[in-house]
Amino acid sequence: MPFVTTGDGADVHYLDTGGDGPAVILVHDILLDATQWRPQMASLAPDYRVITIDTRGHGETRDPGTPFDYTRLAQDCWAVADALGLGAVVLGGLFHGGIVALQAARLAPARVRGLLLIGTRADAYNPEEYAGYKSILLKQWVLGTEPLEPIARLIAAQMIGGDTEQQRYWLDIWERSDRKRLEQAIIALLEREGIENDIADITAPALLLHGAGDVVHTEARMRKLAGQLGGSTRVETIDAERITHTITWTHPHLTDPLIREFLDAL
Repeated sequence: MPFVTTGDGADVHYLDTGGDGPAVILVHDILLDATQWRPQMASLAPDYRVITIDTRGHGETRDPGTPFDYTRLAQDCWAVADALGLGAVVLGGLFHGGIVALQAARLAPARVRGLLLIGTRADAYNPEEYAGYKSILLKQWVLGTEPLEPIARLIAAQMIGGDTEQQRYWLDIWERSDRKRLEQAIIALLEREGIENDIADITAPALLLHGAGDVVHTEARMRKLAGQLGGSTRVETIDAERITHTITWTHPHLTDPLIREFLDAL
């Protein structure tokens, strides 16, 4: 398996379609992993070189288990890009992954050809959101002692959407995973500071997508994020049956033509 070792001892796992096409680095959502982007790896290659990264606490990445923040996750992305000899890239992600992409763009704006932000936000949680997600993700998911399946099924329905098979893939991964290794990732998500006032210097073109059934990352929220960026933006709502948050997984036939159109225009 391909790994890049960071200065603080993490082995960051990634998947790479290879090839000579322009590079696109994609980062998964919280609780998911790099395989979330399998549909895009299939639809964009070989015209584009698609690299997907397991962030700390997820997938095959091995980390020391010490605290980290989104700046550290962004540095991990650039460590992979550097190890692969990549210059300017397109950065993309879904929520958690989108925050990583925004932080990476802040660190090295000259290396960013474009941004693909799906169901993403730049602000921190408000107190009500913080309390709710802390209860669900940290206390019940990571630190809970009750069986995971009831809450996992609820989250799969709300977060993944799609059909039973598309949810089953992640339910099976969650069932056989060590839920406690997500602790530092969930803490980083809960404790993150807002960067909405710091992204105007990101002038790369951006495509923002969200699912019509995503009750958190609404069109209004995505348009607000678009207005905070410093470059040209395009916001698209993906509307279909059983569509919620993880739209590139469940409805790639609707998202990927828009993504390819965006990439081709860069």
